Amino acid sequence: MARLTFSYLLLALVAGAVNAVPTQKARDASSSDIQQYLDLHNAAREAHGASDLTWNATLATAAQTWANGCVFQHSGGTLGPYGENLAAGTGNFTIADGIGAWTAEASQYDPSNPQPSHWTQVVWKGTSEVGCAVQTCNGIFAASYGPAQYYVCEYYPAGNVIGEFP
Repeated sequence: MARLTFSYLLLALVAGAVNAVPTQKARDASSSDIQQYLDLHNAAREAHGASDLTWNATLATAAQTWANGCVFQHSGGTLGPYGENLAAGTGNFTIADGIGAWTAEASQYDPSNPQPSHWTQVVWKGTSEVGCAVQTCNGIFAASYGPAQYYVCEYYPAGNVIGEFP
């Protein structure tokens, strides 16, 4: 079976938003998952001079609410004044794969022409808290690829503020 991986911006350009169906009940993040979300974010942040993020249960609840809907598009601020990153992939698509898709965008960053991206939200120096969630969803990709792991992270304060990149 082939494996598909997309972060939201790429999928939005290719296929648009898709309504999907969760294949299982939501699950709370385990302490080891929380630590992995934090470790992966904070490693990227450390490399760029940003302080560590802390876990915020309110943000995690908001992220789970959005992930449970299996709609692969941004919430548009309906969850609160948060920054947001989305990623989905099939097969054994892990937390590290989702966050890795966002941090891989670092090579595309041009400080002379800064543009919002998943990576800039991950390393945004003004952001201090994160909460993330995952849901297994049918319908994000063609059925032949199998169910997707859909990751949502919410950030506070939000990053990617136009005019504040430096």
